[in-house]
This record gives sequence, structure tokens and C-alpha cells, in this order.
Amino acid sequence: MSSVTVDHVSPGHGHGHDDHHHGVPTGWRRWLFATNHKDIGTMYLIFSFAMLLEGAPRAPLRRPGLSGPGLQFFRPERFNQFTRCTA
Repeated sequence: MSSVTVDHVSPGHGHGHDDHHHGVPTGWRRWLFATNHKDIGTMYLIFSFAMLLEGAPRAPLRRPGLSGPGLQFFRPERFNQFTRCTA
């Protein structure tokens, strides 16, 4: 035997949250305010690919300066500009 209970709630007063409907953000707000693990993972993949595209051409230019003394492809000032963090 089973029983079913029904809440007798007047129309328009469901659970008190009808006037605070928060939809899922769309467009650029979806990515800026992302809390979904799939969206965050996608952003990590996009960012890592962008850094690969930026860093891969620069890497061969830095290597000669690191391989030994006197083998400098750039002036020391330019090498420091490429390798320092610009925060």
C-alpha cells in the first residue's frame, strides 16, 4: 500500500522563489562567470593552446643563448625582455 501527499499551495506562491529566477548565463557571461567544470576545462584547453602558439616560436630563439657561454642570438637586454615575467 502506498500513500501520496499533496501540498495545498496557492497558485503563484510555489516555494517563494518565483520572482528570483536565475537563468544560465549565455554568450560571453557564460565563460566569464563559469562554475561548470566542463566550461572551466574548455577554458584551460583554449588557454594552453594559445600559450603553445605563443611560446613555440619563441623557444628556438632562446635556446642558443642557453646552450653555452658566448653563443648569444640576442643582446642580453633583449633576452631578458623575452624571459622575464611582465606582470
